[in-house]
Amino acid sequence: MSSNTNKLLASIQKIAKVHNTEVTAKKIDAILKAGFADLHVITEEQKWPYMIEWWTQAHQLLIDQKINKDDVAAMVAETPVDIREGLRELIETCNEKKIPFLVFSAGVKNVIEEILIAEKLYHSNMHVVSNKMIFNPETGICDEFAEPLIHIFNKSEVAIKESYYHKTIEDRKNVILLGDSIGDLKMSSGVKHDVCLNIGFLNYDNDEVLKIYLEKFDIVVTGDGPMEVANMILRAINH
Repeated sequence: MSSNTNKLLASIQKIAKVHNTEVTAKKIDAILKAGFADLHVITEEQKWPYMIEWWTQAHQLLIDQKINKDDVAAMVAETPVDIREGLRELIETCNEKKIPFLVFSAGVKNVIEEILIAEKLYHSNMHVVSNKMIFNPETGICDEFAEPLIHIFNKSEVAIKESYYHKTIEDRKNVILLGDSIGDLKMSSGVKHDVCLNIGFLNYDNDEVLKIYLEKFDIVVTGDGPMEVANMILRAINH
């Protein structure tokens, strides 16, 4: 194990909890040695507006509102966006280093993309997998959602192999996965990889839930904390 890896892990432990130090150190070491060319990032941000469990019934409620594309843009423009601290740096670093960035959400794709555009964070290295509103070409009104329905329990089943995004990651061996629910761990199942470093965000205080998170994730950030762990890892990659 390199001294840089040990120093980085020690810094991470000052701001987050690590379940298995040895296993996590090996994953970080592999990511640092392989560098940017072998890396892609998967994240799920449920704190952004409207990214809630809008599934079949909720989708119908939206359809009943007869929403058009301008309405989506207006909703985003009128709603304050609470972006997790450090996320902007993470997205910009991935864009600069040409690291593929996948946003996997059970929310609404059109809203997520509109937020990213409004915040000037939607870049060519990004791909959003979420529930997509379909607008009728004649009326301009949303009258259906694209299949398949995406919810927190089936993220691993939603294929991205047919998308252009898959071509950008098929030769990348390492994944940094960020999520705030146990179900988010499934996001990497449909992606071929050698190393997956799982970083969990526990947004509320609960000792029992923390215990479960520490068993499932490699690193757990508590107290609705920032994206600093992922940013520290990317800063430590110098090639």
